Amino acid sequence: MKTYSKIKNLIQSGLGEIPCDLKLSNVNLVNVYSGEIYNTNIYIEDDRIVSIDPEVQMKTKKSIDCGGKYAVPGFIDSHLHIETTLLSPEALSDVIVPKGTTTLCADLMEIANVCGIDGIKALLNSIEKLPYRTYIEIPSRVPTAPGLETTGGIVGLNEVIEALDWKETISLGELDPSKILFKKEEYLKKIEAALSRRKIVNGHAIGITGIDLNVYSASGMSDDHECVSFEELLERIRLGMDVFIREGSSERNVERLIKGVVENKLSYEHLMFCTDDKHASDIKSEGHINYNVNKAISLGVPPVNAIQMATINAARHFRLEDEVGSITPGRKADILIVEDLNNIEPSMVFFEGKLVAEQGKLTSSKVSSEYPHWIKNTVKFNKTITPKSFEIKSKSKNSTKVNVIELIKDQIINKWTTEELEIKEGLIKNNLQEDILKLAVVERYGKTGGIGIGFVKGFHIKDGALASSVSHDHHNIVCVGTDDYNISQAVNEVKNIQGGFVLVKKGKVIGKMNLPIGGLMSSHDSASVIDEITNLNNLTREIGCTLAAPFMTLSFISLPTVPELGLTDIGLVDVLKHKIISTEIKI
Repeated sequence: MKTYSKIKNLIQSGLGEIPCDLKLSNVNLVNVYSGEIYNTNIYIEDDRIVSIDPEVQMKTKKSIDCGGKYAVPGFIDSHLHIETTLLSPEALSDVIVPKGTTTLCADLMEIANVCGIDGIKALLNSIEKLPYRTYIEIPSRVPTAPGLETTGGIVGLNEVIEALDWKETISLGELDPSKILFKKEEYLKKIEAALSRRKIVNGHAIGITGIDLNVYSASGMSDDHECVSFEELLERIRLGMDVFIREGSSERNVERLIKGVVENKLSYEHLMFCTDDKHASDIKSEGHINYNVNKAISLGVPPVNAIQMATINAARHFRLEDEVGSITPGRKADILIVEDLNNIEPSMVFFEGKLVAEQGKLTSSKVSSEYPHWIKNTVKFNKTITPKSFEIKSKSKNSTKVNVIELIKDQIINKWTTEELEIKEGLIKNNLQEDILKLAVVERYGKTGGIGIGFVKGFHIKDGALASSVSHDHHNIVCVGTDDYNISQAVNEVKNIQGGFVLVKKGKVIGKMNLPIGGLMSSHDSASVIDEITNLNNLTREIGCTLAAPFMTLSFISLPTVPELGLTDIGLVDVLKHKIISTEIKI
């Protein structure tokens, strides 16, 4: 916010009455407004830019010669869930800021599903001390699917209205089509509350087209981050919806979408980037928004256009262009100094006029925060979990048909298939030879004790189980395994550690990762977390799992809003019809 004193200082420094705080000299400025690149100097007073005029020479307290390197605006992640990085907001600084991300547009629905609006507030306690900026896309659907799942917290209409008036809030968070097409009053009133405050509404238009998409857009949806094909992207652009092109750990959409954009010569004006769900280990090894930018450039997007998608396009979309998204007078001085525009790896990162990262490392001291006890005590069972908890009984004699969730490589959407499974002693059995494994979701808030049981294809586990307290969006315990004993061992260990990932081999726990903050995030530093998840992912190979990010994949299976099937603690969900169906197909 530009206060009177800040405005006056900007004017005085620009007129030469007082010296500026910092001059970045001899830079090749990437001007995202004009699309030009030209040599100039950047003058900064406090946290804002005073001048980019190449002809002017101003008084300054400090000068840094940038040696002709490029000056690029700080990158914006248009949509992510901080919780799915597995890092606290404090630890996240280490991995995103050196990569050039200075602004996050975060939907904190994961912690809200566990702890309600108090969980959101707990995560926001430290944001003003961090070397990056967080804007809030206030969660619109907690729970995501009322009646189809059990959550720890609820964010109702009154809480949303309260949060829309927070200074950090920029939008109503992603809202799935079922809330609109079924004309659910609570969600329509949430949309009204956002629009009446001139705040946008984020979409989640997975799998819908035609008149349904038109109606969805007409209700006030501004964007979508769920496109997996160019045809879907183009349909949304035609309707006036902007598209966030996503590259997460298990949702790899940049290559396919950008290839379509380039081949069809589509304008870049309504495109921007997001990560949505990306583990810290992948951010560290690949990059954050700079990875999306570099990938787009490698696929034929001109560098200036790719940079615009990561900066000014996002700022305009969220109505923040007066504050961020460009290196222009009056805007926040979020600036990346980079040597090669075809491969953006910042040598220096400035956030609000301060050097916060250099040569891939933070320059500022790390911020630490204390989290309340209640947020670290969220896994509770109201009944004992044993192998019998996961039996599926059938009245059929020798075999029966079941509905199966089949994974699709590099996507969170899945395929609904059916399989014939053997029955022994009245119980439906897995088929390990065909990779049909048992899948279970266990209610973990001590409310109902519900357990949803189904089958999944695509994990290739031979003898063991994986379990996680990260399961979107309700975050009950989700587990996949070869038999009921392995599954029960894994689920009980998740409770023992009060949230996290567990790997079981032949009935014994051989790997685990503690995520005590809401059962979603680690309290460790980024380096430790990256080592832990990397080692655990590698360890899954010992039980035959072939997935690149098995725990991320596992966390999405339970989504009741991502086609075609989801599994919650209440049961198997037909996502498009928004109803519980039986795992066994009864004739």
